[in-house]
Amino acid sequence: MLKLTWIELFLRTIPEMFIFIWGIHVLSKKCINIGNYIFFSILMAVIIFFVRWLPIYFGVHMIINIILTISVVVIIGIPIIKAIYSTLLMYFILSLSEFINMAILNLLNSQTSFQLSNPLIKCELFSPSLFSTLLFVIVMNYLSNIKNREKIYEK
Repeated sequence: MLKLTWIELFLRTIPEMFIFIWGIHVLSKKCINIGNYIFFSILMAVIIFFVRWLPIYFGVHMIINIILTISVVVIIGIPIIKAIYSTLLMYFILSLSEFINMAILNLLNSQTSFQLSNPLIKCELFSPSLFSTLLFVIVMNYLSNIKNREKIYEK
């Protein structure tokens, strides 16, 4: 079981879902409805919070979260193929940024096993991975906007 605390829900999971859902919209080239965006980001954070409390093996919660995320993204109005592609790519980007963050923490000889027992320190140590994911989404959004402008000028 990979239980999250309420502190981690508010300091990590909710901001992560806002970035995650925005990234899915950017990758699928779909405009954001702000009301749906806020509602479904918070809904996904709460769903992930409770899925992590289930008494299941490590990794199974990730599969459940991926399936639920794809379902929610399809409900938002993104076609299923784009939803699958965007969701899997965003999970890959998030996992990659967390891996890089852990590698840097290990290079700095940070004793993460002891520090991860405290939820506040855990949120603080993993905030760089959240910022790197945000940076990736911002860059993808910028590049997507440049491509859209070029297509407009070609016409």
